[in-house]
Amino acid sequence: KRGLLGVRGELFMQLAHPQKRLGPRSFFACALAINLLLILSIDMYVPALPSMQRVFDVTEAYLNLTVFAFFVFSAVGVIMAGPVSDRFGRKPVLVFGCMLFAASSLFCTLAPTVEVLIVFRIGQALGYGAVVTIETALIKDSFDGNDLKLAMTALQSLIIIGPAVAPFLGTFILTFSDWRGIFTLLTVCGFVALGLSLLISETHPHASKAERSQTGVGAALGSMVSDIRILMHDRKFSSLALFMGIAGMPYFAFIAVVSYILMDFFAVSYFEYSMIYAGACLVTIAAPYVYVALSKRMSVRAILVLCVWLTAASFVMLALFGTASPVLFLVAFVPYALAEGIVRPMAFVVLLDQPSSRVGAASSFSNFSYALLTSFATVIATLQWPNFIFGIAVLTGASVLVMAGLYVWGLRKKAD
Repeated sequence: KRGLLGVRGELFMQLAHPQKRLGPRSFFACALAINLLLILSIDMYVPALPSMQRVFDVTEAYLNLTVFAFFVFSAVGVIMAGPVSDRFGRKPVLVFGCMLFAASSLFCTLAPTVEVLIVFRIGQALGYGAVVTIETALIKDSFDGNDLKLAMTALQSLIIIGPAVAPFLGTFILTFSDWRGIFTLLTVCGFVALGLSLLISETHPHASKAERSQTGVGAALGSMVSDIRILMHDRKFSSLALFMGIAGMPYFAFIAVVSYILMDFFAVSYFEYSMIYAGACLVTIAAPYVYVALSKRMSVRAILVLCVWLTAASFVMLALFGTASPVLFLVAFVPYALAEGIVRPMAFVVLLDQPSSRVGAASSFSNFSYALLTSFATVIATLQWPNFIFGIAVLTGASVLVMAGLYVWGLRKKAD
């Protein structure tokens, strides 16, 4: 049985579809790099939100539309990309997504108003959503068995590593520039990702030229609707996809308001903000690997129950002492951060266990539901709460109830 380093220390020795320009290790590194470069767009500019609010003279909720629009339209990119890639291949969609992201990032840099910034954040989001979906499908196409579990764990951990690294980069840029400097860096990241995407060869086994010539976008979308209808009638699939999305909502609410909580409510410095934010992110970086260890000893069902209890523990601690100090706020958030980081890679491994012709649709729906639910969390977080910590606590408590309900409805007897 091969471990993460495989035979003779090589990472993932076998690819289901050999690459023309890349070996197993370089292909996987390239895929991870593309994902990480685009994930930085989620919250690299979050440290600048308080100063942007003052510059644009708008409310927190109005400025937060730049966050909300990103998550909503990334969901649109997600739902479109998977089935189209099932028909026409992964690479064309990957390259287009990177191009759209890079161009939109450039125009974000030049945006004169919040409204213009929102428009080009939508472009960023569409490109990001397409790439995230294709990256998941690329991994599923290329690896199987234990390799797939480990590869998916590494890929999903980047969703946390990116947000952990991004505020440090954003804070660093703010020491000598402003928010426009942050979007300039994202533009560079987009073009680097585009260059890397050109190195990857097609991985979809059915993406032949003959098949592409016989189908169109309408056929691809029709196939998507048909495949999603089939998936939605599978109670295990639909409940687990929703469970994953609900589990992610408090984390994205945290991303939306953490700068206001730490720099306005607790009045910490940029450096202290980065340290505390990184503390929460480090837990979720480690969490996918905790899942790998747990999966050797516990069933999927048992791990889901554990994650519900961890989330409940965070709710109680946030309610009791979340507003006492920034350190105690971090301590209260940690059990939930661990649970969310465990649920996501585990859910994707289970959800993408589909026939190859349906992997794109499964990836699209899973990412779509996750992106849509977490985007609404960013709006809920900025409602008129007594304070933003109270709002996160309420959302965490509600998530516990819904996760428990989904477990009873569709996962209690079928998750294994």
